[in-house]
Amino acid sequence: MLKKIMTLLLLAIAVFAFALPTSPVEAATKKVYVATKSGSKMVYAEGKSNARVIGKIAASDRLQRTGSRGAWIRVNYKGKAGWVPTKNLRTVSAPKPLKPASVKTYTMKASAYTPYCKGCSGKTALGWNVRTQKRNVIAVDPRVIPLGTKVQVYVGSKLLGTYTAADTGGAIKGNKIDILMYSHSAAIQFGRKTVTVKVL
Repeated sequence: MLKKIMTLLLLAIAVFAFALPTSPVEAATKKVYVATKSGSKMVYAEGKSNARVIGKIAASDRLQRTGSRGAWIRVNYKGKAGWVPTKNLRTVSAPKPLKPASVKTYTMKASAYTPYCKGCSGKTALGWNVRTQKRNVIAVDPRVIPLGTKVQVYVGSKLLGTYTAADTGGAIKGNKIDILMYSHSAAIQFGRKTVTVKVL
């Protein structure tokens, strides 16, 4: 009889414990960043060891701490909530913002030429035959813009086009470019202009 009572008592305790609400998540009150103490660590979908693994934090990652519950810390993992055991993490300083990639911009004198001009072979310095295959090409001084570089050419604020620095010329020295055009009249009409060249 005593054994039966003890069994019922234990069962009642288990049911009561199961019915208890889980402790609430303590939200982070300020921006705090965390990283692993060593090596990469698992990130879980919930704050429990048998939860589904949704990824890993690399040793170099710094994630924002968004809350905590018990022995778990909630982090912003790739835009969603992830959980990592507190013992695996340490508080770190905020990551440095990424610097935008610097874009080289030149103000240059531009002229135009065709692949059919007197003395032209139709082949560029990169070996392209622009008589048989039309390409957007400019001739450059390779000491300023290396051959093979992609650039955008602007006349004022208007984009003229995207070109490859694929040719050179005896008169193209310093901040000068020569734009390949497939119409003699278009090249004459273009004449000489001051342009902005942005290296891509």
